[in-house]
Order: sequence, then structure tokens, then C-alpha cells
Amino acid sequence: MQKTFIALCILNLVLFSCKEEATSAESAENTEEITFNLPEGFVLEDLYQPSANEQGSWVAMAQGPKDIIYACDQYGKIYYFKAPAIDQTLQPEDVMPLDLEIGEAHGLHWSHNSLYVAVNKRWNDDVPDNQEVGSGIYRITDNNHDGMLDKVEMLLKLDGAGEHGPHSFVTAPDGKEIYFIAGNHTLVPDKVKENSRLPTNWGEDNLFEPYLDARGHANDIKAPGGWVCKFNPEGTEWELISAGYRNPFDIAFNEDGELFTYDADMEWDIGMPWYRPTRICHVTSGSEYGWRTGSGKWPAYYPDALPAVHNLEQGSPTAVLSGAELDFPGSYKNGIFVMDWSFGTLYFADLKPQGSSYTAERKEFLSGTPLPLTDMIAGADGHLYFASGGRRIDSHLFRLRYTGSDSKERPAVSNQEAEQLRALRQRLEAFHTTQSPEAIALSWENLDHPDRFVRYAARIALEHQPVAQWFPKFLAEKESKKIIEASIALARQGDNTMQSKILQKLRPITLETQLEEQQLNMLRSYELLFIRMGAPSPNDKIATAKKLNAYFPHMRDEMNRELGQLLLYLEADGVTEKLVALLERHTQEGTARKSEFLSEEITERSEQYGPLIREILDKMPPTEAIYYGVLLSHADTGWTTDAREKYFAWFYDVLNSKGGLSFKPGMENIRLAAMKNVPDTEKDYFQELSGVYSPETAIADLPQPIGPGNEYGGREIGQLVWGYELADYQVDYDKGKRAFQAGMCILCHRIKGEGAGVGPDLTQAHTKFNNYEMLFATYSPNDEISDQYANTLFHLKDGKKISGRIKSETEETVTLMPNPFNESYIVDVVKTEVSKRELSPLSPMPSGLLNRLNPKEIKDLFAFLQAGGDAGHEVYSQGK
Repeated sequence: MQKTFIALCILNLVLFSCKEEATSAESAENTEEITFNLPEGFVLEDLYQPSANEQGSWVAMAQGPKDIIYACDQYGKIYYFKAPAIDQTLQPEDVMPLDLEIGEAHGLHWSHNSLYVAVNKRWNDDVPDNQEVGSGIYRITDNNHDGMLDKVEMLLKLDGAGEHGPHSFVTAPDGKEIYFIAGNHTLVPDKVKENSRLPTNWGEDNLFEPYLDARGHANDIKAPGGWVCKFNPEGTEWELISAGYRNPFDIAFNEDGELFTYDADMEWDIGMPWYRPTRICHVTSGSEYGWRTGSGKWPAYYPDALPAVHNLEQGSPTAVLSGAELDFPGSYKNGIFVMDWSFGTLYFADLKPQGSSYTAERKEFLSGTPLPLTDMIAGADGHLYFASGGRRIDSHLFRLRYTGSDSKERPAVSNQEAEQLRALRQRLEAFHTTQSPEAIALSWENLDHPDRFVRYAARIALEHQPVAQWFPKFLAEKESKKIIEASIALARQGDNTMQSKILQKLRPITLETQLEEQQLNMLRSYELLFIRMGAPSPNDKIATAKKLNAYFPHMRDEMNRELGQLLLYLEADGVTEKLVALLERHTQEGTARKSEFLSEEITERSEQYGPLIREILDKMPPTEAIYYGVLLSHADTGWTTDAREKYFAWFYDVLNSKGGLSFKPGMENIRLAAMKNVPDTEKDYFQELSGVYSPETAIADLPQPIGPGNEYGGREIGQLVWGYELADYQVDYDKGKRAFQAGMCILCHRIKGEGAGVGPDLTQAHTKFNNYEMLFATYSPNDEISDQYANTLFHLKDGKKISGRIKSETEETVTLMPNPFNESYIVDVVKTEVSKRELSPLSPMPSGLLNRLNPKEIKDLFAFLQAGGDAGHEVYSQGK
């Protein structure tokens, strides 16, 4: 790789925020050189800096006619210009804004003599649609044929905005239709849903209620998540193609005419068993990729979804581009380029046929520090044009040219088997829109096909056919693989009167007679039958539990996960203790998925995201164990005292590791949920075991909450404090002081000299921390614990743990005060019985204290904290 240096890029990239950015664009003031790593034989030119010329931060580009290029500021206008000659740069006068009231686009695309625009802007409910340009797909044309775009027509209104909103376009290889992609905060419009290649009776499809993100991200977003559709140039015909993504930003066809996207991870989930890294997905007809909110994300092995072509690591996916469009060496022709914004890296994925789909060999093609990559296009000259910027930060336009001598012809490769399998898959996909006896015959023939994408296409084709026409075939079927696959289709499309008959067909099929993939498929078919059709009859429940319990625990982790949740759902004998044993085993093994993480070299490219990833690698969570910790939070029977002691002590281990931003508050939510299953007579014991003490003995002299309280999440608290729900509520100093007492904050914290000194003094907290940090320090006290106020955790040789503040210490013993609300309660720990001591990962401050307060009390409390207990603070004079 070559190294080169180009000046002027913003020094500090802004951190992700749940709030929208400021309302006016700003140019960067602090700049530094970009350090580039370039591929051999390429020349890079810095053509223009829009942010330095008050033209915003460019996030979308399109190659237009006659060498014209279009670009759009994320929060501003659409601009157009002609690509400069080689070794020339653009001047401000060369870059002109479209004289039209449209902008804020995440996607631009020139096709059919029109500029298609994906506007990403929240609609104002107070303004009529015909007087505003909000989120939607628009077509801009030259109505009077004077060479200037002058007519804006909305083709499709969209409900969704922000960085997970409407995104990008690509024209189909035959040029007849246009494909569009949207993130998971964009609802599928009815006009698109009416013609869908994937069945629209989608659901979360989790056997147990998922845990929502502890910080509130996407908590109200349900299936199908991000989606892909296609439409005709006039926007009169729409068809849903694929769904189940988180936030894919762009799409591209490879030279074989197959469509691909690059989907985002949820970095706040890092360390959790449902975390998935960024991934390249093959967008096939009717495909589903299993994104679900919170902990509900499907593992890649679920047969009702499809696996990624290639998993990358952490990042913020932006543009995708086919190598076939570029005047690059032939080795790039059948692959795709994908951009990562966070770590300034452009990857090349060399797509290799694998059955009817692909796998990919990925390499780093280009990188820069700092280089927030936003979009790229193939210019009319075959060169690569790409932009950096986004989120109002410093923005550049670059051009990358190949000047080497390698051949630009694609190497001749013939893979007849792959071509035949793709053709078979496409034959099946043709029945994703039609009903026909031929569809049933062809689908049934391929339900047991060894190729997963073919098998999936066959099942989706079958699901589009009337169930009554193929249910008799299922009842007569002898082949186990077809029975399993058809059971999945029936669970999704049949009714609960069929459940017992389906279970009877599955019962004789033993796991040991099936291939590994089919074993998991069969377990998933059981799950879907219970999720979609309800609890089985008592006889079916007993018979299924007995059959599956014989295989648990299994030698394979994936099998244990699915068997574990099925057996817990079926209340099988001994399942709780078996799950606790697996929890212990995987905690001791420390199973972690380090292969899902970036190299240290790449993390150094981001001052914001890199340090977090390095911290996680240093203190990796026991990810496999966490799966069982989450599952056991749903167990309300089968507990012994010993099993519960092991389980609740385990939270010390997991909270002593490092994960994404939602990791610790998420684990605390899981611990609190598990505590609800503990009998009332035992709650105090198990709370103390896990380092949480009831403050009841200390609150006799405090005012009681007005209530009623609720179980608030981080997002709900944020909405109460800063949202519209209580926007007109007048906060009051006296009410805030009362809430500080009723919420029991005063038992540990001082403010203006009033309160206890167990925790930090909060008088100046508002000058050191922003509102967001203060909110989550209150909602999730385990996130960051100052060494000054942390308890000490003692690991005893008998496996037990105890934590508290050290009151005194001799050569033989340590005297602890475990209960922050009762300093007279002490425990002596004999040093010879201690195997290790460390700072406790559990805060002395209990979680859920705000749950006792009503919404107005919470708003008053945060105003009191924001004011530092000062009645004369502006928060009261402004009434906010």
C-alpha cells in the first residue's frame, strides 16, 4: 500500500447522539492532515472541500448526463458540477445548487433521464404535503427541455427519517426498473407492501419476550426492519423484494446481475450473544435477514432467514459500488466495494460463487485517518469519485484513478454448477409473485435441496401458494428434510388446528439421523410452531419435551442454545439446573468471539470508537455464558437454592467485563427481571447476594413518592425529561427537592450541603456532565463507577462472593459494610478464606430507584440536579 498525505480534514469526529444535529451547517475550524493508505497503481486527487465553501457535508452522489455529477449536503441543498480535468480541482463557482426546494437527501441516482432523490427529512404535521418536501422518493426532470432540472414529483411518501431512514438507489441490470433501500426506522408503505415477494405476515418470532435496548434505541421498531423494493421509472408500480436488515445504506449489482448490500451492526450490543458485526448480504427475492429489535435478533443459522455472504467487523456502513462500473483492473470486476464511515476504510469484497449464492474474500482497498467516508460513484470516465463528511463535519470530494498496467479485462471464469444453481433459484423465485400448481411441484421437489438459498427460495414460493393445496402433500411426505422445511412453512402460513398433526409428523424424526444444519432447522420448526400457533396440547407438550430433553446438553453450542430455550418453554424436567451448569461452564471457559473484532491497527483510525473496542478486547464478556444468563431470567420453576446462588453471584463476573454502551445497563435489566421470579420470602437474601440492599430501613424519615411509579427504560426517562410529553409542565424547586428525597438520592449524595457522603457530591455535577450523561448515571449506575466510591468485591475460596465498603482491616480480617443504607450492619471476612479481591463491578447505588416516581416527579428531580440544588438557577426561571 502507498502512503500519502492530503491536508484539511476535521480533527475530531462528532460522537453518535440520539438527538438530531444542530440546525445550521458549520465549517471545520480545527483541521489536520489525512494519512492515506492507497493501493499500488492508483492516484488520488483531492478535488474539492464543500464544507470550506459553505456547501455543507456531502453524503450522496450521482453520475448524471454529459459529465455532470450531483451531490447533496446531508442537511442542505443538492449541487451539480462537471468533473474537472485530470490534475485540476473544482472552484466554488464550478459547484452550483439546484434552484429547487428539495435537498437533505441520503440517496441520489440518475436513471431514465431523471434524477431520483431519497429525501431524508421529518415531515411537519402542521404543513400540507404539497407545501413541503419531507421523507420520500422523488423524481426530478427537465420539464421544459432547456437542459435544467425544473420539475419535482413525489413518487412515494415515506414514514421515517434520520440516519436509519430512506437511503439509496440502483438501476436494475436490464435498465427497466430501479431498486431502493431503506433503514429500519422507515416503515414499509402500504403501496409497497401490497406487492411483496416475502410473505407480509412477519413477526418478531422469538420464543421468549426479547429484552429491549437499555438505552432505548429502536425499541418501538418491529419487523420487518430495513427493506429493499423496486419500482418502475414512473413510480406507479412497486414491489417489496427483501427485508430484515438493520441499517443498510446502499445497494449494488455485481457483474452476474445479483444484488448486494452492506448492513450495519448495533455497536451498543457488543458482548451480548445477539450482537452481529457488519455484514455483506445477498439481496435475493423474498429474502429475510433476521434483524429484530433489542435481544430479538435471529442467529444466522435460523432457516427462516438467510446468512450473510461475508461478515466484517465493527463499522458504520455507507456506500456500496460494483467493481464492474469502474475502469479498474479486471480482478475487481465481479466484486463490490463497501465503505465504512467510522474507521475510514474502503473494502473490496471479491465475490466467489458458492452454490446459488456467494462467499467473499475481503481486503482493505483504501483507508485514511481521519476519513469519514459517505458515498462513492463510478464517474463517466470510469474513475472512482468519493466523498467524506456527514453529520456536519469537514467534507471532501476525491477522485481515485488507476494508472497501472494490469489488464482491465475480467479473468475468464466459468462455473457451470453455480450458474445452474442460480438459474434454479431464479425459477423458484418467479413463483414468489404468482400462484400455480407448477409452483407447488417445483417447490416441493426442492424443499430438501442441499443449497440453502435454493431451499429457502422453494419454501417462500410454497408459502405464496394456498395451504389447502399442499397440506395433503405434507401429511403424506416420508422424507424428513422435506417434513422439517414444510413444517416451517406451515407454522408461518397455517393455523393452530394443524399444530398437533405437524408435531406428530416431526416426532419420529430423531436428531441423530439428521445433518447438523437440519438438526437446527428442526428445532427452529418447533419454536415457530409454538410462537405462531400457541402452546401445544398437554400431550404434545410432554411428548416433545421428553424427546428433546434426551439430547440436552448437546456437544454443539448452537444446539444447546435452541434446545435450552425450547425445553425451558416446555418446562422440561431438570432444565433449569442444566442451564445453570452451562452458564458456569461457559463462564469458566471465557468463551468470547474475538474474530468479530477489528484489528488494533484499524481501531486507531477512530478516536471515538477505537478506544471502546480496545477496552472490550481487554475485558471480553463471556458471550456464550450470557446467552444462558439471559435465558435463565425467564425461568420461574425448577430452581434450587444452590442454583439460584450460583446464578445471582454470576452477575459479578459478567459485569466485571466490558461491552458496548448498552451492555451493563442491559445486564442489570436482565438481573432485575430474574429477581421477579424469586419468591418474595427469598428476595432480600438474593438481592444481598448480588450486592443490592433494600433501603427500606433508611427511609422512615423521608417523604414518600407521590407516584404511581412505573418500570422506566432509559429512553422513557429521556422523553419525560426532554420530550414533548411534559413539555408544558412547569418544574418547581420545592418539588424537585422533594423528589430528590423521595427518590432516595439524599441517602447517598449531598447537594448544597444536604445529604449523605456515601456517593459523589452532586452540587457541581451539572457543570461536569451533560444531561445525557447525568440521565444514564442515574438510570444505569453500573456503567461508570468511580474508584473512590466503588465497593470492594471479595472472591472466597468456597466460590461465594461478598462486596461492600471496607470499614477496617487487620492482618487476619477485613470488616465490610455491605449495605450502604445501614452502616451498622458489618461482616468480617477472614483473609485466609479469600482467593481474590477487586473493585466491585456493581455500584452501591441500586438500579431502578426512579421506578418509584411518577413522570412529573422525574422531571422535577432532573431539573433539581441540573440546577445543582440552586433555586435561582435558570432552569426554574425558564420553566424547563
